[in-house]
Amino acid sequence: MSLSEEYNRKRKNSAGEVLEELRDGDYVLSAQAMAEPVTLLEAMPLLKKRGRKGITYNSCMPMADLPWYHDPSMAGTLDHVSWFFSAPTRKAHTEGLCSFLPAGSTSLVRKTLQRVEARNRRPVLLATASPMDAHGYFSLSLSALFERDIIDRGAVVLLEVSPHFPRTWGDTLLPISQVTAFVETDRKPPVSPVPGLGDLDRKIAAQVAELIPDGSTLQLGVGHIPSAVAEELKVRHHLGIHSGLFSDSLMDLIRCGAVDNSRKGFQEGVSLCAFANGSQKLYDFLDGNPGVIFRRGTFANEPRIIARNRNMVSLNTGLEIDLTGQIAAESMGFAQFSATGAQTETIQGAQLSPGGKSILALRSVYAVRNAKGEKVLKSKIVPCFRPGTVVSTSRNDIDYVVTEYGVAWLRGASVKERVKELVSVAHPAFREKLLAAAKEKGLV
Repeated sequence: MSLSEEYNRKRKNSAGEVLEELRDGDYVLSAQAMAEPVTLLEAMPLLKKRGRKGITYNSCMPMADLPWYHDPSMAGTLDHVSWFFSAPTRKAHTEGLCSFLPAGSTSLVRKTLQRVEARNRRPVLLATASPMDAHGYFSLSLSALFERDIIDRGAVVLLEVSPHFPRTWGDTLLPISQVTAFVETDRKPPVSPVPGLGDLDRKIAAQVAELIPDGSTLQLGVGHIPSAVAEELKVRHHLGIHSGLFSDSLMDLIRCGAVDNSRKGFQEGVSLCAFANGSQKLYDFLDGNPGVIFRRGTFANEPRIIARNRNMVSLNTGLEIDLTGQIAAESMGFAQFSATGAQTETIQGAQLSPGGKSILALRSVYAVRNAKGEKVLKSKIVPCFRPGTVVSTSRNDIDYVVTEYGVAWLRGASVKERVKELVSVAHPAFREKLLAAAKEKGLV
C-alpha cells in the first residue's frame, strides 16, 4: 500500500468517526498539556450516546476545561483519572469526578500499563500531531514525555492533525504505520502567557544565578522564578540545556547566545527536552528546528541520564518545605494541587552529575484570607506539614534552598544544621516561632 493510500484509508471525516475506534473497557490516555487533542476530547460525550461503558480516561495537566469533566452522567461511560492535576482536574476532583493517579515521570507509563495489561485492557493514546511529511512521518509536536513510551507498548493511536502545531524532532516522529486513525483540523495550539516579573522574583533569581557558573547545563521549570533566573543568566557563557520542559525562557537564552550546548559532556550541540509549553513565538522557534531534540521522559528525566551532563543544575520549587528538608510540591493537606512530576528525578540526577547541584527556589511566604477577609501571611518553611500533605521529594535528596532572604545549603547537613540554615532564610516574622517549634519537637 502506498503512503497516500494508507493516509486516505486512515483519515476520517470527523472526531466522532475517529472515536468509533474505541471499545468498551479501553484505557484511554491523552497527550499532556499543550499537546492534548482538544477536538477529539470535545467529542467524547458521543461515547455515552453510543452506549460505551467501562472506559478509563487518563489526563495529564489538561489545559482545556471540558464540560464533560463535570458531568456526573458520564460516570458510567468514563472513569476519569489524572497523572498531573491542573485547574480543570482540581475542580473535577472536588466534584468527585476525577481521581489522582500518583506516579513519577519516569515510571508512570510502565506502572500504569502493567496494571492495564494485567487486566487485559487495551491502551489507547489520543494525541495531537503536525501533518505527515513526504516520508510518512507525523510529529507529535509539543510532547514526547510519555506519549512515545505508550505507543511503543502497542497502544492504539488516534490523532488530531493540525498544520498549526510545530514540527519537532526526536521521539516525536511517528510513522503512519503506527497510527490507527486521525482527523485533520485547523486548531491552533494553546499558549501560555510569559509571566511578568516582580522585585521579589528578581531578588530570588539573583541569588540563584550566583550558584550557576559558566558552562552549566540547565533544567528550568515554568513560572515567575525560573523566568527571572533565565533573565539573570543571559550574561553567562557556554550554558547547555537538558530539561524536561522547554520554555520561552530557554529559547531566549539560546537566542542571546548564553546557551551553545558546547560543554554539556553529553549530547553536545543540541538542547534536549521532553515537552514544550509557552508562547506562539516559542512554537515558531521550535518548528523544524533540529537544534532542539524531544526525548521521551524515561530518557530525558532519568537520573542516570541526567547525570551524564557536566555541571548539571536543576531548578525546582515547592509549596512548602519542613525544617528537616522534606519538600511538599504537589499538595497542601489532602488538597491535591499538581503532581510530583519530574522533581525527584531531576534533583537526584543533578546531584549525581560531575559538579552538579539542585536548587529549590521559593518565596518565603504566601498570603491567605482569614475569616474576616483580611490578608494573612503564612510561612512556606514550616516545622512539619499538616496532615495529608504529600512529601514529593525526600529530605535525603535536598541540596540548596533559596528564598528572598538568602541561600541555605543542606547537602550533607544534620537536622540541627538544617534547622539553623532554613530558619535563616525564612521570613523574619516567623523565625522565632520556627526555632521555638524546632526546640519543642527535639530537632535542635
